[in-house]
Amino acid sequence: MSLKKSISLVALTSFSAGVFSCSTADNLNEVMLPTDDVSALASSNVKSGDIVPGEFIVKYKNNSTNAASVVLNSVGAKRVKDLRTLNAQVIKLDNPATNSSDALKKIASNPNVEWVEPNRFITLPKIVKDALDKVKSIVKKEDPVTLVPTDPFTPNDELFEKQYAHKVAQSEKGWALAKAHSKKQSVIAIIDTGVDAEHPDLKAKMLPGYDAYGQNKENVDKQGHGTHCAGIAAAITDNKIGVAGFSPDSKIIPVKVLNDNGSGTYAAVADGIAWAAKSNADVLSMSLGGPSSSKAIEDAVNLALKNGKIVVAAMGNDGNERPSYPAAIPGVTAVGATDSNDKIARFSQFGKHISVSAPGVAILSTFPTYSNGIGMTNYGSISGTSMACPAVSGLAGLLKSVNPSLNGEKLREVIEKTADDLGDKGFDKYYGHGRINVYKALSYIVKGNSR
Repeated sequence: MSLKKSISLVALTSFSAGVFSCSTADNLNEVMLPTDDVSALASSNVKSGDIVPGEFIVKYKNNSTNAASVVLNSVGAKRVKDLRTLNAQVIKLDNPATNSSDALKKIASNPNVEWVEPNRFITLPKIVKDALDKVKSIVKKEDPVTLVPTDPFTPNDELFEKQYAHKVAQSEKGWALAKAHSKKQSVIAIIDTGVDAEHPDLKAKMLPGYDAYGQNKENVDKQGHGTHCAGIAAAITDNKIGVAGFSPDSKIIPVKVLNDNGSGTYAAVADGIAWAAKSNADVLSMSLGGPSSSKAIEDAVNLALKNGKIVVAAMGNDGNERPSYPAAIPGVTAVGATDSNDKIARFSQFGKHISVSAPGVAILSTFPTYSNGIGMTNYGSISGTSMACPAVSGLAGLLKSVNPSLNGEKLREVIEKTADDLGDKGFDKYYGHGRINVYKALSYIVKGNSR
């Protein structure tokens, strides 16, 4: 049966998730699985950002196993998980009746502790029911980038004509330049609910990944969100089936930080970011976010930035100016969502920390080939800044494949400089530097301006 017949272009759904993180020391003992509280989250009333009862993330000043033992004994706690890359540890009080506030103060007073914070839950956000709206009129300024003349490369993917995002971003001309100048395959880490590694539009691109829950299920996505994001960033292009990804030359690393029910903990997310920061990924794509930051998530992000990665994150779907993290962490490329008319989406959060915007309304992409939480299989359309984020991640991967010398900071600079200015002239808090333009970005680096 043709894949077309299995497509469900129905829901305008959104996703973004709340996160905070954790870490551990190289000399701490074996890694343990996270708390079982996460598995019970789907049936509870907790919200993203709520504290996991009695659970803390502790950052140590050194690699002493004794320091960790002293902390655990001082408050009557057990180790839940070690986060070695960050020299931190997730711990849980043995007695639920213990005063968490007193325990927190006691841990913080230990001279071997750098910081301590509560571990928190993260859940999927509300569904976007009406994404097609008008918020700001569009004002374009003159193009500051000298374009390289080129004929477009139009892929033969079965559903390509339904992907308006590539039309507004001029992907076809950008792909032609990338095809002529590509030097190596870049790598994008999708930090999410896992990715269906057997999907025909993704399978050939998959690399070994990581499951922050220690269950080796990073190649399985029973929720659906991670597979959708992976397809936007880097679905196989020009293979006569399905959709085209923004970066035809990128491989995909699945990093599972949310469970199959779409829930998890800040500690797991931080663990996944830290793992990806030490991997061979060039781009870290995070279509998730929470209501406040934490030292753990900041440490993980900063490790990735220090290692030359570009860290891309969704602005959030609450349609207000409240910051979402990790998008609001300095150095992160924060992404808002636009529609097919280049209007900012009503649900798209905004603020001075936004970097760029990208198509994020009714975005057609891959879904798991089996039943999942979102309810669509093979292909389908959903909406959210979660969809805009991997578009930018894909562009970053495409640029990296043409100029492997570009580090994360330079990639962000090129993407911002070559974006199409929308909204108020110049930078504004709704569109950032503008909506991404694949052709302009590729033209810019092909002409040697990014060296």
